[in-house]
Amino acid sequence: MNAGEANVLLTKAALVDRWMKFGTPQELAAAANEWATVLVHVPLDTALEALSAHYATERRSIMPADIVDFAPPLRSSSHAGNITEQRLARERAEITS
Repeated sequence: MNAGEANVLLTKAALVDRWMKFGTPQELAAAANEWATVLVHVPLDTALEALSAHYATERRSIMPADIVDFAPPLRSSSHAGNITEQRLARERAEITS
């Protein structure tokens, strides 16, 4: 995830969580930079899934660790392979639940 994608993630979080509001665009940009540093190995689509899953069951604000915990561990050096592995893991989880 890069800072632009983290900005999207934080903006979406702010739509459902009143505590995720930022006073200025500069504050949002600073937060996005920090979140991107922590979530550098998490694709945006996975982070958005984590966001939806989190707020479906939690009342507390989401933190980067919640997203990292949601994302399957990266096992392949290929980004495309990682995304495929993540999709397959989610599909397996849906089938078994």
